Amino acid sequence: MSASVGDFDEQPVILCVTANRRKRAQVARLMSGHGVVLMFPDLQTVRAMLFDDAASVTPETGVVALGRLVVDQQRQQASWGGRTLPLTRLERDVLAALASPPLRVWTYLQLYERVWGADYLEDAAAVRSTVKRLRAKLREANATVAVEAARGVGYSLVDATSHGRP
Repeated sequence: MSASVGDFDEQPVILCVTANRRKRAQVARLMSGHGVVLMFPDLQTVRAMLFDDAASVTPETGVVALGRLVVDQQRQQASWGGRTLPLTRLERDVLAALASPPLRVWTYLQLYERVWGADYLEDAAAVRSTVKRLRAKLREANATVAVEAARGVGYSLVDATSHGRP
């Protein structure tokens, strides 16, 4: 069952700001199903999200932009710093979901319903496999964004430089 815009408006929004990845994962597990959980490593990221309009979606064109990352759903392509990423449709759709504002942890259920368009059967293998391939392609492109796991809950898109990755 996917949430409609009306359902989203009635759900509580839980904001978690901590640089500690374990704490963010713990909050994501505890709050799963209790509302929309927004995760941020620091206040600077929150400010950029709220005030600098760093992430944006243009619904008319189906373009999701987050810094140097651009996912164009109509053209069926994604790019990092102007260089096309060789993504499959599933990888691109997962990336578009994770990059859509507000940046947050997407549960396996939410990702599965959004990307595969089917009911989630409590088997995260398809999501995990797609994310594994997406991570490798982002690393290969030297992207400074990465897909981070919220253990047992789902995934979020994070700034890889703030997590000690190159």
